[in-house]
Amino acid sequence: MPRNRQQIPKAEREAALVDHAWELFATRGYKGTSLAEVGRAAGVAANAVRWYFPTKDDLFAAALDHYVTQVREHIEVDEDLAGDPRRELVALLLDMEPYRGLHREAYERIGDSEALAATYGQIQEWLEGRLLAAITGELPADADVGLIADTAHVLFEGLLVSVRRLDRPTAEVVQLLTEALTAAAAARCGTGG
Repeated sequence: MPRNRQQIPKAEREAALVDHAWELFATRGYKGTSLAEVGRAAGVAANAVRWYFPTKDDLFAAALDHYVTQVREHIEVDEDLAGDPRRELVALLLDMEPYRGLHREAYERIGDSEALAATYGQIQEWLEGRLLAAITGELPADADVGLIADTAHVLFEGLLVSVRRLDRPTAEVVQLLTEALTAAAAARCGTGG
């Protein structure tokens, strides 16, 4: 006999909403998905969705965070990727590539949504961390790591939200990015920046 909704733990009901929301956002986009549709897909009333997620942005942030967390966890345990920050970085960017439209919608909303700003910030922080881990050994001791992270942030935003199809594999773009940042840091340190 199916369990009554009251018998299902809150965390389990919330996770089901997030899973259904991700499926709808991924296929219909942010603008094409309503809280009522998410509720119907999860078998709950739209008002019940608002009990868990007061705004559509809150649900969107939770769905995006859940997806990225799953991808990161997979990457971090994959024996072929784990421990190689450059390969981890490329793997995440490749997994996120089909969802550039969603990232663009999230990026456009971060000024209006603390939840989306926090989620997007966490994604960027992880990407920057992987990049810095990949190039730290190649940087001069007095390199301006903050400037490198800021530059990487801007470049990753472009990779995440661009609708332009890359002419080169993502790994090649990341390789060029790491080489360029390393060379620029060395040049700045060598000339007194």
